[in-house]
Amino acid sequence: MDQNSARQMFENGAFLVVLDAPTGIEFGIDLDTWETGPLFKGLKMIPPGIHYIHYSVVNNDKQAGIQSGFLHSFVSKEVVVRRWCAETEQLYPSDHVSAEDVERIRMGIRDLDKGLGAYPLGSGPNDSYARWQKLTGYITPAMLAQLLPPNGEFSSATGSVYEDEEMEEAQKALHHATAEPPAALLDTTDRFNFTHSDIRRSFPANAPPEDIRKYSRDKSWLLKTLLSSRWHDNPQDLLGELQLAFVIIFVGQNFSGLEHWKFLMHLTLCCAEALEDRVLVSRLFVPLVRVLCVQLAECPQEFAASVLEQDNFIAVVLETLVLNVYECSADEMRTIMEKEIGGLRKLLEERFSWTLATGRQLQADADAEDGEYAPQVIHLD
Repeated sequence: MDQNSARQMFENGAFLVVLDAPTGIEFGIDLDTWETGPLFKGLKMIPPGIHYIHYSVVNNDKQAGIQSGFLHSFVSKEVVVRRWCAETEQLYPSDHVSAEDVERIRMGIRDLDKGLGAYPLGSGPNDSYARWQKLTGYITPAMLAQLLPPNGEFSSATGSVYEDEEMEEAQKALHHATAEPPAALLDTTDRFNFTHSDIRRSFPANAPPEDIRKYSRDKSWLLKTLLSSRWHDNPQDLLGELQLAFVIIFVGQNFSGLEHWKFLMHLTLCCAEALEDRVLVSRLFVPLVRVLCVQLAECPQEFAASVLEQDNFIAVVLETLVLNVYECSADEMRTIMEKEIGGLRKLLEERFSWTLATGRQLQADADAEDGEYAPQVIHLD
């Protein structure tokens, strides 16, 4: 970066100042991580937008501990001040720093220049900032306030509504078995407040048997219901949650995001009826496949194999999408989606050596299962 560009970024970018910054910890922003030195005071030239600040304490064996951090929507020229607590090994939020200290730092920000690391801005489409923007383009500040714990902070150990539900079920079972009152849940302030619904009950209440059968497999009714009630008929909010869940898994190293990512994938990719809706195809399904391509392109093979392929999940939902598109009666929508799936198929083959079957192949397999290999029903007199 030339001097004029650097000067402009210093003037217009945001700053993160870390008081009492420690030496020798892993500290990073977005997709980049460094080891702090004795002069480290924070970061400068942060582009306006949503960024993830993260850090881990390193032990004597050079092994990093639990990762902690926070997501924050930085604005131009903003100065965010955090204080390091040596006792808890955490960055304390801004309410632990006086307004007088913040103003003093703001006025003297140039005096800290030598101790502020520059945000790693590159110039190519594959530099870390460009990749970060693609990973987070649908996430909004309102989403961070709604779905994250206070101050946007979380660690590798932060839980979610999914774990809370499991705990509630376990406590109910214990209560029925022992007649003891259920214990109180953990502090729910340290939880991701994900939008959630029972994916198995994807049909209307009091639905006739034929609708129960149809919408148990086709998630279109549940998708449209949640788009209206949870996302205010704005598919971009759903896409933002999908991106946020992935960032929490992939960059935040917190697997509470995995169940929500899988829920949203199941909810959207297992729709048949909704694929005939021109608005949903253009505003949801096409960008969703592109978001998925960006996410998979970031994944090392071992991450995809150990995390995203768990229980063969990706193969099942992608094959469901391919077959639904193949069977779609709306020719224009089918053509649009087959083009997007073609790009996804190429990525899977080149990056992971995965072969995503065509709709014709999947239909032939389905017909075979319904034919001579179909389960036989035996009536016992």
